[in-house]
Amino acid sequence: MVEKPQAAPRRAQRAPRTKTPDKHGRVTYIRYCPAVVRRVCERLAMGESVFQLGNAEDMPATSTIYAWQRRHPEFAEAVAQAREAGADYLAGRALEVAAASTKETVQQDRLHVQTLMKHAALKAPRTWGGKADRGAKEARPAQMEVIFRVRHFEKVIGPDGKAFVREIKPEGEA
Repeated sequence: MVEKPQAAPRRAQRAPRTKTPDKHGRVTYIRYCPAVVRRVCERLAMGESVFQLGNAEDMPATSTIYAWQRRHPEFAEAVAQAREAGADYLAGRALEVAAASTKETVQQDRLHVQTLMKHAALKAPRTWGGKADRGAKEARPAQMEVIFRVRHFEKVIGPDGKAFVREIKPEGEA
């Protein structure tokens, strides 16, 4: 009797790590607490992105920050306020870069300022988004009523030979 070759035992697949291990191969998981919320919001207010926070050693992973926002409404509100402050910080940095610009560095500084302002607009579109009439679009009514009136005209030639147009009123109107 011929034996079938044994297949190698399957390893259980691990979920992909959201943080890279340190030099000892360990991944530090950070729990939700007021101190961590404060640190996250401080760094967001200094203009850092959630992606940058997720890659930092002492911060929770990006996916964890988004999960906390879904789970804890107070954290989501704090993050929104910190992002607004971060947008103001980035706009302030853009002003500093523009003020310190010289003839030699004007091209690089222009790109730097545009990038900072673009990030500020992404973080706080109402404040730094650009168009002044965005609020007017939101204030428009959901439905508009459009009324069409059909009018009839006829060409009339006057006694002096000049032509003009006269409206023909429907019956019942004077």
